[in-house]
Amino acid sequence: MRIVSILILICFVSLIFVGQSLYSSDLQNNETRDIYNHTENSFNWSIPFSIIEEDIISEINETVNINEYDVNVKRFKNIMVKFIDFIGYSSYEGVKMGIEYGYEHPEHDLEFFLGFLIKIIWVLLIIALIPLVIPLLAIIYLFFKGIFWLFKKGAGYIKR
Repeated sequence: MRIVSILILICFVSLIFVGQSLYSSDLQNNETRDIYNHTENSFNWSIPFSIIEEDIISEINETVNINEYDVNVKRFKNIMVKFIDFIGYSSYEGVKMGIEYGYEHPEHDLEFFLGFLIKIIWVLLIIALIPLVIPLLAIIYLFFKGIFWLFKKGAGYIKR
């Protein structure tokens, strides 16, 4: 399982916790909330996407000449805009689903699952750092060995 998949799972479980805490807050205040309308009105992808789209369009020239380069640049811009729209819209819908699920199912205790995923992240981080730790320990060892050699030489233990 790749690290990105684990991070996505951690984010989704965290969003479920957000929904559960929103539900407990509503219980304490004796409020009722239509969570579907609340998430639909609070999370709107069209506003950030319009800003991103304007930035991309302003950076890439819209005029298309006959040569192949300009046509390919315009097509790449269209693909890039649609891909950003897909990723952004998907992530916003995932946020909505996580919060709504946590709000509708506050009885689920997912702390064990989140703790397990965080432990997996730590294990993967340690595994990734092992190739860096071994050369670092070797450099530290050689550094101290050189210092001890200099002290021995300066104290007169090593004769030349």
